[in-house]
Amino acid sequence: MTISVSRLRVSFVNPARHRMKGGTALCLALVLACVPAQAQDATAQAYHERSFILAANTKCRLFDAPVEQALGAAALQTRGVLLRAGHETAQVGAVASRAAGLGRAVSCADPALQETTGRIVHAFSRWSRAARLEFPARHQSWRVDRFAGSKTGWRMVQDSAVGTAAVRFGLAGLSPEETSPTVVVSFRGKSRPYAARLVMRDVDLLPRPHAVTAGQAQMPPFSGRKIIFAARQTDAPDTLLGEGKRRGEAWEFPQEAMMQVTRLDPREPFWIEFLFRDDSVARVPFEAGDAGAATAFLGLGRV
Repeated sequence: MTISVSRLRVSFVNPARHRMKGGTALCLALVLACVPAQAQDATAQAYHERSFILAANTKCRLFDAPVEQALGAAALQTRGVLLRAGHETAQVGAVASRAAGLGRAVSCADPALQETTGRIVHAFSRWSRAARLEFPARHQSWRVDRFAGSKTGWRMVQDSAVGTAAVRFGLAGLSPEETSPTVVVSFRGKSRPYAARLVMRDVDLLPRPHAVTAGQAQMPPFSGRKIIFAARQTDAPDTLLGEGKRRGEAWEFPQEAMMQVTRLDPREPFWIEFLFRDDSVARVPFEAGDAGAATAFLGLGRV
């Protein structure tokens, strides 16, 4: 079963229907009524609501771990949608900060909050049991598969290409709990690369994405990039090859590779580069997109 994450939305009850003590009624009313003008759309409202309830959960411990993680993944996904739609980082951050403040102020005993909690548990418990989800980005997407099997398969993957060569990058393994960052490429002809490397913004050196225009960032100059080389190369198993491909090479990266990708802004590109002995480089574009949300969903474990 495949569910579009962007369709999931937390529905909050109308606080006017409940008698509330102190400032709780005002807090819950603000959740629905005081979203900034520039964020008055369904996605921004969903992000505001999810940020609110996550903060309330931190205070009141409303959910068990699977629902909390599913809700956190959905909040990350809605944040990515807002950023790619052209909202400024500061605007999106203000929505989350305002909502979190209201969440920290709400009374844990408030009946409206308890009713809302029940609705969320129902909605996100179902979502957390989904086996497969797709996390769309601008042009590409992350596909997550929480099944386990006797053969290595893609648990999280994004497709790209360089020339006529199909390239896949993501987390491969027997199950969601046992994965390695891997890139698989199917080059034609006899020429083969001697190394593969992951190239992205170094978030420790450059805390903000580089040159964001029209909801899309660019790769920073060389001095602001982080490079991670693949640790080993093997023949790719059939289960990791693209459709119609009979052979390919699998390059395995250190575990930190995907963690670094999840630290990128959802609007950013990153590259896989293959190095050849004639000094040529084959560069393959990928998108960070909602990698953080995708890994959080995968982290729910096998179904």
